[in-house]
Amino acid sequence: MTQGSASQERRRYWLLTSPRTASNLLVKVLNLDEQGVRPAREGGYFFLPSIGTLLNLLQKPMEDWTDEERKDLEDRQKECLSRLEEYIAAADQEGQLVYVKEHAIMLTSAFYDSQFTYGTINVPGEPKIFVTTNAPNPTRSSLNLTFLPDEFLKIWSPTFLIRHPAMQLPSLFRTCLTRMEMDGFSRWQKEPLDIEVTMKWFRAMYDFYVKHFGEDSQWPIVLDADDIMTSPHLVSKYAALAGLDQDKLRFSWDKANKEKLDTLSSMEQRMLSTINASSKIDSSKVAGNINIDDEAAKWRSEFGEEGGRKLEQWVRDAMPDYNFLHSKRLRAE
Repeated sequence: MTQGSASQERRRYWLLTSPRTASNLLVKVLNLDEQGVRPAREGGYFFLPSIGTLLNLLQKPMEDWTDEERKDLEDRQKECLSRLEEYIAAADQEGQLVYVKEHAIMLTSAFYDSQFTYGTINVPGEPKIFVTTNAPNPTRSSLNLTFLPDEFLKIWSPTFLIRHPAMQLPSLFRTCLTRMEMDGFSRWQKEPLDIEVTMKWFRAMYDFYVKHFGEDSQWPIVLDADDIMTSPHLVSKYAALAGLDQDKLRFSWDKANKEKLDTLSSMEQRMLSTINASSKIDSSKVAGNINIDDEAAKWRSEFGEEGGRKLEQWVRDAMPDYNFLHSKRLRAE
């Protein structure tokens, strides 16, 4: 590999997130619009247009999907991938930095989603893997549970943003209780799906990148939402690692105006409501030394006995992966 191509790849930074992990806050603080980063709507989410189709299909196991349904999902995901590749090519052409965010769940192969939900074992032609510009003969290793080839994943320098499940998952649950629509999609049940409350996809991608980069690399980077909210020094340290100008970080801003809000779908308005109504970091969102036992009683009051019980189980099930990733997080010192 030439130095030029290596330099080009280093300019491709991927912020991998889950819903309700304060990723909008991090992007706001990093001030990407002033960082020489090629603009992307809300910082990225190139695969967002495909997620509604996937969630609707997961009302039944993949074995019961029609050929037309599978093709519709595949076509939508390929369109999203094409837009991302066009974005990367344009940024490279114009010498711009690539820094985009994506929810890991949006990249997971539908086969593995169905397998996790229903125990799907064998569907002809699955799990699919897509051809990309840099991978005309794509390959997938065992830790890659996405529909993207290893070759494409390896062009990125990834950051994994985590948040304590006792803060993240109740927030996600609340969004499910609100009627939201985007591109004709609205939730068919008033609670998160199984694939949304697990950290399985997140952990698998992290393990993939650890194996790819090796023990001596600073990548992949893990950030915890609490640190973003409490340590400007850590955010500054991270910005330097991600090729961003520390002097352009911002820790206060203007609230979103009506003109901006009117451009958002009802789903985007709900998911972005906290950051759009804010003018600075809200320290009340910090998990700190949160106690799951204490929170569980509050959840039963808020979500009902059954909802609270489910939420507590989701949180406890997510804790081993969260604790592992938390131990790997970037630190200020």
